[in-house]
Amino acid sequence: MLRVVAPFLAPITYCYFQFVHFVFWLYNYLFKARLAVPRPAPDDVDQLLLISAAQAAEMIRKREISAVQLIDVYIRRIELVNPYLNAVVQQNFEEALDEAKKIDDWLINVDVESEEYKSLADTKPLLGVPFTVKDSIRIKGHVSTAGIPALSEADPNPEDAAVVTLLKASGAIPLAVTNVPEACLWWQSCNGVYGQTNSPYDSRRGVGGSSGGEGCLISAAGSVVGVGSDIGGSVRIPAFFNGVFGLKPTPGLIPTKGHIPDHFYGYQEEMFSIGPICRYARDLSLMLKVMVGPDATERLQLNRQIKLQRTRVFFMNGLNTLIASPVHSDCSRALKKAVKYFEKKYDIHAYNVNFPITHHALDIWLTSMHSTKQRFADVLAGYKENSGFNPLLQMLYYFMGNSKHMFMSLLTAFLDDHLTNVKRDRDFVHSKRDQLRREVVNLLGQDGILIFPGFPRPAYFHNESVFTPFDYQYTALWNAVGLPVVTCPMGLNSNGLPVGVQIVGGEDSEALLIAVAQDLEEGFGGWKAPVFG
Repeated sequence: MLRVVAPFLAPITYCYFQFVHFVFWLYNYLFKARLAVPRPAPDDVDQLLLISAAQAAEMIRKREISAVQLIDVYIRRIELVNPYLNAVVQQNFEEALDEAKKIDDWLINVDVESEEYKSLADTKPLLGVPFTVKDSIRIKGHVSTAGIPALSEADPNPEDAAVVTLLKASGAIPLAVTNVPEACLWWQSCNGVYGQTNSPYDSRRGVGGSSGGEGCLISAAGSVVGVGSDIGGSVRIPAFFNGVFGLKPTPGLIPTKGHIPDHFYGYQEEMFSIGPICRYARDLSLMLKVMVGPDATERLQLNRQIKLQRTRVFFMNGLNTLIASPVHSDCSRALKKAVKYFEKKYDIHAYNVNFPITHHALDIWLTSMHSTKQRFADVLAGYKENSGFNPLLQMLYYFMGNSKHMFMSLLTAFLDDHLTNVKRDRDFVHSKRDQLRREVVNLLGQDGILIFPGFPRPAYFHNESVFTPFDYQYTALWNAVGLPVVTCPMGLNSNGLPVGVQIVGGEDSEALLIAVAQDLEEGFGGWKAPVFG
């Protein structure tokens, strides 16, 4: 039936999405002032904001700069830009300065001829470098809310998340906690605990989600590296909207203990990853090696040299779906530029491919996320089983202005309670999902990449996503398939907004994806500071 009516529905849905985007553009153009964060000042101190984590760690080891100096310049930057952004929701400034001073004191007293000092690049590769985390990753002594009002009164965390422990062991210093959507299950970052986060490029627009505060702060030069998590695009959407690099590794590589939630059900475990968000591509490798540990680093061969001239390149122009925005011309151009770049540089031919199953991306992801063991309504109640939380009643409170919950969270909880596929239908969709994974894995092998749109459009205006809720299927598809993906910036469009692409790899292809990200950064300049600041 759908195949019969689809040709008639296509122009209607196209006009709908164009109308929505036009109305939001017109309203914001007429009634909202555009603000952007100021660029770092061109003095020597602020230029420390513009070096990679790898460079910063090397300079600290060589005593060319102090850890206190680096931490202090980032603190001052956060204090300057956060009033624009509302990205940082909890700070760790005093503790970070204390830890930095300990590092500096140790470096002053250590014997530079000792093996301990000479091996610092291996044992403490991030020595003195600040990092930030989203508000679903626990830092000892802080309250982690995941944007859920019921968790805002929880006790401080008794211990760090596993990934934070690994980063601290590498010498890195936690500096701040950043904003997320409610329960980390939406693709714009706004909640009833801390409010809305604004784009560093245009305060009228959102930053993506759920690691939106991370992508935003890193792009605004308030952090250089950060930790996000991704079950439907939560690392890659903020990376795309904010013009930085975001890696969704293979699920299971990075320990998830200490994340909210700290456990998943069924196939959800095969879709969820913790991953790094970085302003500079070279830091992806450094962060990933720390976050996965030495055994996985060796298994993935993260230290090997990648020869990209041997890489096979494929691309898809988008999804053929009636329920997502058409791919914007700026995003299409970014994809074409990436394809032509590899073709010209390596004298290869890129192949346009089409996997018909991908056009059912939303159904695949939603069915894969389905669980009979946990109501989303109980999540909104603070992960309380049998909470009695009534999404419909809370919606009524919301429209009366008397609810701390977000409308899209309540709608998601309502749909979760009432729209469940029968098992036969789920099994059929799961079989198609597994078939798609086999097709992509067989095509890419160990040396192939698939270039895919980063998202249908550049950063959306605040609340625009309510009327285009399913655009996130462009990222969620690859969670369902369970393959590693990296989002790479490809410059700014004519409106000064970041555009980019996703690069999908085969099984355990993280080393290849990072090499591709570094190559695209070399070719297109990577992160670009806001031009309207």
